[in-house]
Amino acid sequence: MPATKLSTNQTKVILASASQIRKQMLKKHFKNIIFKDHLVNEEKIKNQIKSPKQLVSTLAREKVISIKHLFTKEIIIGADQILVCNEKIFSKPKDLGEAKQNLLVLKNKTHILLSSIYVMKDNKFYFKKTKKAELFFKDISISKIEHYMKTNHKTVLSTVGSYKIEDNDKYNFLKVVSGDMETILGFPIANFIRKINEEK
Repeated sequence: MPATKLSTNQTKVILASASQIRKQMLKKHFKNIIFKDHLVNEEKIKNQIKSPKQLVSTLAREKVISIKHLFTKEIIIGADQILVCNEKIFSKPKDLGEAKQNLLVLKNKTHILLSSIYVMKDNKFYFKKTKKAELFFKDISISKIEHYMKTNHKTVLSTVGSYKIEDNDKYNFLKVVSGDMETILGFPIANFIRKINEEK
C-alpha cells in the first residue's frame, strides 16, 4: 500500500543528495524541502568497507552526518544505492568506456540493488532502512547496448548500473525478479513517511 501523504506542509526536510529522482519522490510528501549536497568522500569509504549492506547503510548515514552541523533542528535524509553482480560492487562509471563495460558485465545476469536511507531529526537519529531488489538484465545485443548509450549519455554516466529502470518500457532490457520500485529507484522512504504520519 502506498504511503499516505503528509497532512501538513510545515515540516522542513533537508535532502543530502543531488539525485533528481530522490528530489521528485520527496516532493510527493513534503513541500518545505532544502536540497543540499553532502560532504562525504564516497571513494574513501568504499575502499574501507567491503560488505555491500554495511557499505550502503554507512554511506547513507555519513551523508547526513556530514551536513548535520548546518541543520540542527530539521529532518535530514541521506540515501545511497549500490549494485552488486557476481560479488562485485559497482560504482558510477568514470567514462563511457567503463559504462559500456558495466553493461556488458550485467548482460544475461541477475544483479542486486541495495538501497538505504538514514534520517536524523533535531540532531538525533530518527530512522534508517535498507532494502534489496533483484533484477535480471536480459541478453541483449552489443549493438542495442551501444544504441542505449548513444541516446542516454547522461544516464549511463550518472547511475550505478549505467541504466534507469524508467527506460525499461522503451528498451525492454530488464526483468524485476524481486523488490519494490522505491528500492529499485534508490530511495526506500515509505516506512519513514508512515512513521512521520503516525506521530502527527
